[in-house]
Amino acid sequence: MSAQQLITPAPPGYEPVPARVLTDISTLPCDLYIWRGPRPILYASKGGDLRKVIARAQRGMSFLVREIDSDLLRGALAASLPRVLANPKVSPAERSKTAYSIAAKVLMPVFTRENALDHDGLLLTHKVIDSITIHLLEDEEMVWAMVATMQKHVATHAHAINTAVYGIVLARFMQLGPTDTIRDVARGGLLHDIGKNRVPRVVLDKPSSLDGPEWQVMRTHVKSGHEMVIRAQGYPPSYAHIVAEHHERCDGSGYPAGRMATGIPIDAQLVAIVDAFDALTTRRPYRAAVTAFDALHVMRVAMRGQFNDEILRELIRLLGGFNAITTRIDGQELAGCMKAAG
Repeated sequence: MSAQQLITPAPPGYEPVPARVLTDISTLPCDLYIWRGPRPILYASKGGDLRKVIARAQRGMSFLVREIDSDLLRGALAASLPRVLANPKVSPAERSKTAYSIAAKVLMPVFTRENALDHDGLLLTHKVIDSITIHLLEDEEMVWAMVATMQKHVATHAHAINTAVYGIVLARFMQLGPTDTIRDVARGGLLHDIGKNRVPRVVLDKPSSLDGPEWQVMRTHVKSGHEMVIRAQGYPPSYAHIVAEHHERCDGSGYPAGRMATGIPIDAQLVAIVDAFDALTTRRPYRAAVTAFDALHVMRVAMRGQFNDEILRELIRLLGGFNAITTRIDGQELAGCMKAAG
């Protein structure tokens, strides 16, 4: 299920909920409605047996919940995520699809500019991505199933989930450190662009390349995001530096401080790489997506020196294309890739 499928029409005051994301919640946390005729109709009441509700629901059915009940539902969905990921009766591919849909449903409001990132919202992001982190560290089959599931959608929450998942998988592959280290990569990767909530829509959604002043406005998302996670936590969380430094570059060309490689923590360098990779392989209003192969090519050559070469090589190895990409790099014409990276 794509992020776009989650955004379906709903009457004012209600939001849609696909039945598949509810399958591992036993007790209804709020009333469920269906839209039939001029107004929503109560389908099942809070406290009911949700599994019975799902059993009698039509295939592909979507429910409605009142917007005032959204937080109740999101909390229940986040709590159900470990059960979804660990269910041995369901294939890794199906578990991954459902988990991704749940994560998108829970996290989408966090990345909506109308919603301030508060303490409860921050803890909910931790709960979701920590569940995914644990299962990707413990279950080899889930790793590639989750990577295959990721939706290439321009929405900020989709890019956030993708960046976190790539970060977990790459940190695991590299044996970057203990579980807490990889957890911070996941949390930092998930929230790296949260500051874009404060970037004006006219800049964030511009259907063409940004000009100089607009780029300066866009760059403020790093400082804003860093401030937001600190304010929501009440103190600087251990991954806050990733939010602050994911646009620093090893050659000093990044921002906000223009730090060189030795001054950028290794986890921030890793998130910078997976962030760029997912951005290049996702369609934007001002350019088409490139293939994974071409994205790696852009990063190795057109953006040479910007990224930690050792981590980038590990990403290439992880994606199974190290020999192919290094062969292609020798003598390859860069014009097309340079355009895609712009």
